[in-house]
Amino acid sequence: MNWNRISLFKLPKEYRRFDYIPRYYDARKEELNRKLAEANSKQGDTEKASRDISFKSKTEDRWGNPDFKAESFRSNIRLIIILGIILVVFYYLFIGLDLAGPAIDSFKK
Repeated sequence: MNWNRISLFKLPKEYRRFDYIPRYYDARKEELNRKLAEANSKQGDTEKASRDISFKSKTEDRWGNPDFKAESFRSNIRLIIILGIILVVFYYLFIGLDLAGPAIDSFKK
């Protein structure tokens, strides 16, 4: 009797293989490549032109993006709150040391 044939689940002998090639279209990248090609045809210094175009496109994307502005505003507010809490903790810590100073001195004697 062949015990390999008895099972709860029927498994295939070979796994199926798919020839799926994922494709992704990035409009920003296409626009950047177009600008680079245009700059290459106009200028001889392609590396400088590509850096300029890349920097411009990144800053335009960030500065024009309302999500970036809101995120940076929240980050700045969070930083101010954390610094305020740290200042308050250090203030009370130093006040507490000044008040505890005479008590510490009395234990030394």
